[in-house]
Amino acid sequence: MRATSAFGKAARAGLAGAMRTSVAPMIDVTDPCFLRLLRLISPFGNHQLWTEMVHANTFSRGQMHKDPIKLANHIPVYELRDFSYGTVVQIGASDPHDAYVAVTELRRLGVRHINLNCGCPSHNVQMGSFGAVLMTKPELAAQIVKAMLNAANESATESRPPANISVKCRIGIDENESPEFLRSFIDSVIGATSSAVSSPEPVSFVLHARRAWLNGLSPEQNRKIPLLNHARVYEMAREYPHIQVVVNGGVDTAQAVHEHLKSVDGVMIGRKIREDPWFLSELDQHIYGESSHQIPKVIDVLDQYLGFADHMHSEYAMRFTRLARPLYALFAGRKGKAFRRNLAQALAQAKSDRVGVTAEDEFQYKVRFSEIVAEAVHNAEKEHTQSAKAALPVHADIGDKTEQTATAGNLAA
Repeated sequence: MRATSAFGKAARAGLAGAMRTSVAPMIDVTDPCFLRLLRLISPFGNHQLWTEMVHANTFSRGQMHKDPIKLANHIPVYELRDFSYGTVVQIGASDPHDAYVAVTELRRLGVRHINLNCGCPSHNVQMGSFGAVLMTKPELAAQIVKAMLNAANESATESRPPANISVKCRIGIDENESPEFLRSFIDSVIGATSSAVSSPEPVSFVLHARRAWLNGLSPEQNRKIPLLNHARVYEMAREYPHIQVVVNGGVDTAQAVHEHLKSVDGVMIGRKIREDPWFLSELDQHIYGESSHQIPKVIDVLDQYLGFADHMHSEYAMRFTRLARPLYALFAGRKGKAFRRNLAQALAQAKSDRVGVTAEDEFQYKVRFSEIVAEAVHNAEKEHTQSAKAALPVHADIGDKTEQTATAGNLAA
């Protein structure tokens, strides 16, 4: 069993500490729209939700925090209203000053947990001297984390405690997957940050249980080809009982989560959630003991998501394609395939209909995102009914999104 430190026990006594599972940061996946869908699927506050990586210089140089539209497309401002304790923003940084500014501005937005990416092996990230390449530069990584800690503590007030700072990294780089290499990296970060402004909580680590190959493999291949070594993560958890250690990589069943939690403080899941966001409801039941009767219905999740999507489109001009992306995994099986195909067609038609529309006539062509989805749901159900040679009973209605969306209940059947 995991040797739990006093810090770990104290953390688990609170709400945030109870979240022993988390959704991994994934580029072009865990954007604000996908995180909203996950919150609707699992409204119990059991899982940390991580954003896709945001480069720190978008704050220090790009001034993203001053652009509401750009900010809403990258930072889950909607979730920060009532779920800031479970929302983690991951940043990429190669410069301590950029990281300091990013954490400062994120704290002003209400973010309570900021993570430094030291695990992404993509070529573009390497060219920017951040991500996994920082594991080969432990002194620089330590300086960046120290700057993040200072910003987190300096922005604290009586009503706003210091933010949690964490590092997500691999267990090795290229040929080097020795415990000494990983231990040296962790020691460098912990050692340098000990001189930062005092913090009530030490830096925590999320360890992806694969090495990263900086050359020869794509990011997708780096998530599959290097062999998993969960035992190395367990080893680090035993050696560093005073810090939180979370395992990431190759977790795709509730049983696997249960087994990992015997040896580490938390489990992070990535691709499984991307492919099946309803896996969170399985974890809610098997890991956290939620009743099956409390699990939201697909039809209700879709209804609430469409309300969110219409709001984001009208308030922040969020593109329909971005709003639609999370929905492609909402339904499963043949019905899901029919929905995805019809949604793609409906989006293409909506885009075509707007060609040549002048600014003066724009108000006449305002189509809500919910109406596009309603059409896709209706056509998918019609297609499925025809192929099955029998109509399915309508047993649900999601309210004012037009009567067509009632057929979503059939898709979810």
